[in-house]
Amino acid sequence: MKKRAIDRIPANLKAEFFWSDRVNTGHILDLSENGFLIKTDSCPLIKAKFDLNIVLQDDVLKVPVKVRRIVKNDNNYDAIGVEIVNPPKEYLEYVDSLRWERIKGVKTSGQTIKLYVCKICHHIAFDRAPLNCPICSSTIESFEKAPEAIKKPDDFSELSEFEKKHIPVINILKENGYVNAHITVGEINHEMNIDDHISHIDFYYNAPFINKKCISRLSFNCEKMHPSTTLRFDNATQGVLTVISNCSAHGNWLSKITI
Repeated sequence: MKKRAIDRIPANLKAEFFWSDRVNTGHILDLSENGFLIKTDSCPLIKAKFDLNIVLQDDVLKVPVKVRRIVKNDNNYDAIGVEIVNPPKEYLEYVDSLRWERIKGVKTSGQTIKLYVCKICHHIAFDRAPLNCPICSSTIESFEKAPEAIKKPDDFSELSEFEKKHIPVINILKENGYVNAHITVGEINHEMNIDDHISHIDFYYNAPFINKKCISRLSFNCEKMHPSTTLRFDNATQGVLTVISNCSAHGNWLSKITI
């Protein structure tokens, strides 16, 4: 059995699935990229496979699942833990949108994502401080809580010119058997002045069975350079790319996309 994701998001979503010649209902109590817990009176057998429909406000997500455990309460079985078989892109985007809401500071069932910043290299860690910084190798003592480490636009639907200069823009292209992620800081080009420039970009990746982790940093220490780059992934890659740009004058800005 594959290890389930550590970071589950509390939820209360209606779910429907066809089993034992009828449509069954339940409620998803928590979820992640690779599975969730469903409270239901109908408990299929371990290893049973079926499609589960998650009912959202204006949509229905169809997700293929496999039963991994059955939860017993007193003498009754009232919940099942399922693993997602080949998570659909739409589901991954939905889960990541929930994580993004938590990053922005919106509480989900009382929980908010925690942010930690390395005092040495300014790397941002999500949820918990690492034993060693993936960028500068400093120990966990170098990290401090920083709930406001990531700047938030006033209105995501109408970005100001200032915000358009700071939020990373990500374009995904499948070329020559690869997935190329083209990243540039700002829909409007950000200047690279000595006292106001993009100092670095950190890249994070998460996928089913893989928690969010930093995979690379690109630093800029020359005013002749522009904050733009391309990451190349193999064509089988399926997950979420998160990009954080750091402005020397105006802090950290985040963008993400499902690959």
